[in-house]
Amino acid sequence: MSILALIFVLGLMVQDVLLFLLIRYNFKLYIKPEQKHWPKVSVLIPSRNEESNIQSCLEAISKLDYPQDKLQLILGNDGSTDQTEIIIKSCIDKMGFDVKFLNIEKTISGLNGKASALSQMAKYARGEVLLFTDADCRPHTNWIKSMVAAQMTSGAALVTGITRVEGKHWFAKMQEIDWWLTLGMVKSMSDIGLNLTSMGNNMLITKEAYDAVGGFEGIPFSLTEDFEMARQINKRGFEHVHQVTSGNLISTQGQKNFPGLLSQRKRWMAGAMALPWSWKLLLGFQVMFFPAMLILLFLHPFESILIWLLKVLIQGLFVYGFASKTSSKLKIRHLLLFEIYYMITSWSTIVYYFWPAKTDWKGRKYG
Repeated sequence: MSILALIFVLGLMVQDVLLFLLIRYNFKLYIKPEQKHWPKVSVLIPSRNEESNIQSCLEAISKLDYPQDKLQLILGNDGSTDQTEIIIKSCIDKMGFDVKFLNIEKTISGLNGKASALSQMAKYARGEVLLFTDADCRPHTNWIKSMVAAQMTSGAALVTGITRVEGKHWFAKMQEIDWWLTLGMVKSMSDIGLNLTSMGNNMLITKEAYDAVGGFEGIPFSLTEDFEMARQINKRGFEHVHQVTSGNLISTQGQKNFPGLLSQRKRWMAGAMALPWSWKLLLGFQVMFFPAMLILLFLHPFESILIWLLKVLIQGLFVYGFASKTSSKLKIRHLLLFEIYYMITSWSTIVYYFWPAKTDWKGRKYG
């Protein structure tokens, strides 16, 4: 038992060192210095009961730095029962570019609610590239230009952006670090050619690649439609890059409470179960570190404490360094507190995933 525990602990230590080195010495940017001709883009934002977020989202969208004659915004009200539709309609007239509004009244068979809404919205897209974000997000002014520049520089059909959780409460700060850690892993793997997933609240897909997979209607059912879309695009041999700059940074809202967080993570884990063995191994070391360390603490307390502190240090340097790529600053005390949060949420998520209950997403239940 102690040998197995040591393998998991040392395995994670090696993994964290490699991730730190990759972010520091193999970080790739996709920037074209002088871009004179910008393509037509369609931005898709579905909304379901987002009355507390949609106005700030659309205010940020209205300030985007992109040629207005090349910008199309498609807004979908996905069966909201609150004031979302009213707020959207009050904001549309203030936009200086083409806006299409849809009331989504049906769910396409074989798709989850969000994928169904996006599928119906995409039928009206006239852009050469499609950009996706969520109603609880606020993109940087240069978001479109940064994402499009990455696509044109790399020639990729799929560009994943970078998103941070905002908020002053400690729970939001912990979720922010969690996102930096996870997306740092995704970026590290992407830059060595191991692309797999994307992020539906900050994603660019060329119209060519979207049509090649048959749109959202052409992909298998998944609770994580962004992951499945990326998987299908990758399977067809399209290029996929991950762009991380301050220009394409999007701010989003974290979960307000622990039950909400577990529900979100259960949905994400459904997508993670389809990951290849290399990614499962990467995540497995993260999760198994904690029970392995508890065993070693019982057997060799002093040495184990030193190893754990070293792990926190390397992990903190990795997360801090990755966040700094977008000019985001993290506080040391939050990085230290994160280890406790991470241990609790990692194992709570696993237990909750296997708990015989349906997955809830904005009032819709799956499973």
